[in-house]
Amino acid sequence: MTPVDSEIIFEARRIVRRYPGTVALNEVTYRVYRNQVNVLIGENGAGKSTLMRILAGVEEQDEGELLLDGLSIQLKSPRDAARHGISIVHQELSVLPNLDLAENIFAGREPVKMHVFLDRATEDRRSLDALRRLRSPMEVHTQAGQLSLGSRQLVEVARALDQGTRILILDEPTSALSNAEADALFQVIADLKSSGVTIIYISHRLHELLHLGDRFTVLRSGRIVGEATRETVSREWIVDRMSGRQIAPALVSDRPSAQSTAVLDVRNITLPASSGEDDFQASVTDVRLALRRGEILGIYGLLGAGRTELLECLAGKRRAASGRILVNGVNVDLSSIADAVGRGIFLVPEDRQRDGLFPELSVRENITLGARKRLLLNLKEETARARQIAQELNIAVSEFELPVAALSGGNQQKVLIARCLLRSPIVLLLDEPTRGVDAGAKVEIYSILRRLADKGLSILFTSSEIEETQDLADRALVLRQGRVAVELSRKEITDQALFSAASPIVSMSVRVRSGEAIA
Repeated sequence: MTPVDSEIIFEARRIVRRYPGTVALNEVTYRVYRNQVNVLIGENGAGKSTLMRILAGVEEQDEGELLLDGLSIQLKSPRDAARHGISIVHQELSVLPNLDLAENIFAGREPVKMHVFLDRATEDRRSLDALRRLRSPMEVHTQAGQLSLGSRQLVEVARALDQGTRILILDEPTSALSNAEADALFQVIADLKSSGVTIIYISHRLHELLHLGDRFTVLRSGRIVGEATRETVSREWIVDRMSGRQIAPALVSDRPSAQSTAVLDVRNITLPASSGEDDFQASVTDVRLALRRGEILGIYGLLGAGRTELLECLAGKRRAASGRILVNGVNVDLSSIADAVGRGIFLVPEDRQRDGLFPELSVRENITLGARKRLLLNLKEETARARQIAQELNIAVSEFELPVAALSGGNQQKVLIARCLLRSPIVLLLDEPTRGVDAGAKVEIYSILRRLADKGLSILFTSSEIEETQDLADRALVLRQGRVAVELSRKEITDQALFSAASPIVSMSVRVRSGEAIA
């Protein structure tokens, strides 16, 4: 084996994977470099998930071979992969809410003693060890159903760590984590690298990839279109290769100032956390904001800051305990979603799969859901309106009667926006508007929202991403523990201003490549 080859721990060579009517992977050769963070990038539908399922033994390739340490191997199941020291943490969580943490970490591979009895002491001890490696204070007997989404993600990582993995595949691992939890995960990655573990890392968060990655590989339309080391990679390099075209989003500073009229005026809204909610779901306390006509107002905050709770209150999903909400100067009672919709306030939720879309229904039906009776539409008019608005939002779909589940994440998000637009909103609320959306689709969604604002629509969005708040917001509020910590003008929206206001203690970032901590 040559010195260059010795750097490669795992290789997928000339991989082909076909599905009915499409080739998901076409002669892909993907190299994973030893003891490094190997970043895999691509738009939705590029083939990332298919390639990762093959590397993790979830499915088999039609052609090509897999080599581990230069030797050909066959992976017919995840158990095969685990025996070779390959583990994957999927974006879609598989934590069982009715089991405790230790039971989840060992689900399907429970240790026994005397070949009969469950060895709960070993489960507890090893689970505690794994959680300590994640720097997590969680107790092993805590029911998983009581955990926040971010904490459940850490349980998935702990499960992989306990299996003594040599190659750890992380698919969007920070999508549900707070900045503090993400920092803890980054430290874990640094520790794993120093102990000889190789990481394959997939994320849509470009700033995160640039911070973590040692090696970068870009997939587009089932082919490898770019490979580079950290020193030669930039945000523009990534986006250009992902999309196959240069993308330069319009600068927020180029947008004209919003008109002064306050369409939505929120005065001293307080929303206590419901009984039984955990500490990560903070209440909203004495929040005041004014949203002007044609303005894009961003609300930035860490996990648990109260961002989602505030939007759900304004959308009528939760009822405020005190305070006032005025729409166009008129005091309104938003005690239900119907009340908010009746006032022209519509919400695009954070979890589109659970709370927004009906995956078994068609694209047309998802766009026009609930509109026919209200707008007195017949089927022909409904289809025409759906097609018109889909064309305006550039929703990529060949047939409107296809299930919406067949669309990419970015197009699904545009379907939810289209549903709101069909009802002529005056205020559009978006909770994490580009969660799980690739870089190219993000730029498209930003452009759509700016065009809508230019036409007079008032937009209020929340985000846990500093970069998104900077790219999209005309003005920003920072929530911390349910309260407005600071209001920032367009020019004041900087990394330091957002993060320092969001966290009482500025978090420590970890430079994974060298393992040293930097402030």
